[in-house]
Amino acid sequence: MSHATAGITAVLMLAHTATAGPAPPWVDRSPHQVRFVAVAPGVRLEVLDWGGQGPPLVFLSGLQDVAHGFDDFAPQFTGQHHVLAITRRGYGASSRPRSGYDLATRVADLAAVLDSLRLTRVALVGHSIAGDELTAFAGAHPQRVSRLVYLDAAYDHSDVGRLIRTFPPPPPMLRADSASPAAVQAYVRRVYGPRIPEAQFRAIGRYDSSGRLVADVTPARIDSLVLAGCGHPDYSAVRAPALVIDAVVDSAPQVFPFWARLDGAQRTAARRYTAVLQQWAATERARVARELPQARLLELHGANHYVFASNPRAVRDAMRAFLAGGRGAAGS
Repeated sequence: MSHATAGITAVLMLAHTATAGPAPPWVDRSPHQVRFVAVAPGVRLEVLDWGGQGPPLVFLSGLQDVAHGFDDFAPQFTGQHHVLAITRRGYGASSRPRSGYDLATRVADLAAVLDSLRLTRVALVGHSIAGDELTAFAGAHPQRVSRLVYLDAAYDHSDVGRLIRTFPPPPPMLRADSASPAAVQAYVRRVYGPRIPEAQFRAIGRYDSSGRLVADVTPARIDSLVLAGCGHPDYSAVRAPALVIDAVVDSAPQVFPFWARLDGAQRTAARRYTAVLQQWAATERARVARELPQARLLELHGANHYVFASNPRAVRDAMRAFLAGGRGAAGS
């Protein structure tokens, strides 16, 4: 449920004509290496590797997001860990096969990447819908998981598609908002709140020779297949220590940064959506507290769904303290 990059196509209101001149060269300055790992015949997943010293720490992104979404955040852990991130099938530079978007296959993909990289035991960090993969992988392979960190991710996402569909429409993306990846990044920040690395927008969008956004990389049907394949989290099977960091919604303007631009009817719809979201999230937080009693819970009021982008220092410090508690247990 990654609102900040969800539905770029849905809000596109642009002409696909190119402007004069090619786009200037762009360089991804995040200090990672990029490799591709085969997980099935004809299916390769993108893996970013920031290097670092210590036990492996693997980041998994939310729906419609890619590993590059952690370009600014993940490098902060290389002093204590070997840091990597994986782009799941269907997204960004990873393969887009017609099938394999159910949770069981996504867990198998994760195991295949770790096997290929010879990572026998890792700490997993998942944002948003990646929480499903954390819970399922930790339940199926308890010996391979040292620690789990849920970044606004410990929810039952089986019905989240219905919730997303009721999200009131944001301000339309105008031609100027689609002029370049940086313009798309600025639009998303203005409409949804957090600053997501430009590399992510370059990875999830298709751009013409002038740099103008013309389409999404991922077909909408893949999002639907991922959501349909979520299942329900089985926290009872999780044995690893867990840190659950939740963004707690306190008001409608927190969910809708463009609140000032809404008219009366739109504000009523936004408040209605916010109330439903708050009730759903509160129910899920109570479920985690009950079914995952070994978890450390951190609630960040006023935070964005992208907690690592809206509250980077608080999330970084909480993660460092939590991960340090298991330094001797993880290995590659």
